[in-house]
Amino acid sequence: MRVLITGGAGFIGGTLARAHRDRGDHVVVLDSLVTGVASQVPDGVELVQADIRDPNLPTIIRSHGPFDLVSHHAALKDVRLALLDPRADADVNVLGTLNVIRAAVDAEVGRLTFASSAAVYGDPPSFPTTEDAPIVPISPYGIGKYAGELYGRYFAHARGVPVTAFRYGTVFGTHTPEASEAGVIAIFARRIVAGEGVVIYGDGLQTRDFVHVDDIVRANLAVADAAPPSPFVAYNVATGVETSVVDLASHMGALVEHPLVVSHEPAKAGEVRRNRMDASRLHAATGWSPRVDMASGLAAVITAARDRHGA
Repeated sequence: MRVLITGGAGFIGGTLARAHRDRGDHVVVLDSLVTGVASQVPDGVELVQADIRDPNLPTIIRSHGPFDLVSHHAALKDVRLALLDPRADADVNVLGTLNVIRAAVDAEVGRLTFASSAAVYGDPPSFPTTEDAPIVPISPYGIGKYAGELYGRYFAHARGVPVTAFRYGTVFGTHTPEASEAGVIAIFARRIVAGEGVVIYGDGLQTRDFVHVDDIVRANLAVADAAPPSPFVAYNVATGVETSVVDLASHMGALVEHPLVVSHEPAKAGEVRRNRMDASRLHAATGWSPRVDMASGLAAVITAARDRHGA
């Protein structure tokens, strides 16, 4: 399989590029390196430094293709920055995504997948949340992700390119960026191994459906190998388990020897109260189910933080 991964110098994209490479696929990464890091691109994978907003993107894709799959993971991922500057978020996550979809269609790629988010649901009325739940995002980030889905759906129907949107839960792993949706895990890990206190915004009872990056990669590979949608489908990619921020801090604090000190500050605007998603549609289509449990995932995060910060 010939695969182009936008944002492949980032946390999820780089992990996905490595998995595709390891199974023998020909992989090209396209990344502006504004937030991505070249060292995240695996050996043996070509890196094309370009911005997804580049008007010459169709030519860039054609010159490195043809591609069976374009996996679009390039995005601004900081929800809080999107609240402060919705225009910048929309410029990359809406107009950039539209440019990628148009370029992929013009370059006649086989299919396209798109990293969307649980943020499209906002505060859903019921749990676990299925893909048929109302779409009512409460943040610019969620709005941008759903706009990307709508453009994907439009081009899938109008131009016939199969498009799959992945509505990720809160993705974490040993290299989770602090500015990502799961940045709380990275921040907690860094501070906990250093013996510092952690800060919880609000009462800490807000929950997230944390899903390990290895399971995210397995979902991407499963969909890449399955029959393409006809013409568009959205999948939740999550565990169906919700964990509160208070419980998260407690679980992580129990993995170190020193006492955990927790303080609270006022809640931040635009934060979803609860998140727990139903991934049965993806399971029915591909047989995917999560394999990495929260306990082992967090233990690996703490070990990596110790190694990284010398604690």
